Amino acid sequence: MERYYWNLSLAQAQGDACVMCGSEYRDSAIKRIPVGRDPATEAEVYACVTPCAAEIVAETDRMARELREAAGLDDDTDLGRDGEFGHLLRDLRVLVGTEALLAVTQDVPTLQFVLQMTAVHAETAMIRSRKLLARSQAGEG
Repeated sequence: MERYYWNLSLAQAQGDACVMCGSEYRDSAIKRIPVGRDPATEAEVYACVTPCAAEIVAETDRMARELREAAGLDDDTDLGRDGEFGHLLRDLRVLVGTEALLAVTQDVPTLQFVLQMTAVHAETAMIRSRKLLARSQAGEG
């Protein structure tokens, strides 16, 4: 995890206590999961699976949603609760562009870059298509 947690106690920074509630893990049956790092030492830090990890997920989702809205990345063409359809359309538009570039590019480094971009977006489009197809077949559409 690359998320950093600041102002931690010594126990939290060493991974011996939850970064959210402060519960200590030593001699405890509390389940924990890694959620980020201490910026001073790069040591992995943890949160209780219940309820603290769920709070982190909810906070992260809220922040991502607010950032998408502020950046104007929300789009009316999105289908489904995570906008997967809109992302698929963007991947397909990139693939159309890479097709045009591949038809005229002769410079080897540029050709290699375009091929890498094509591979990434083609694989991503395939995964998104399969996910959307599975959802529509399951009635989530």
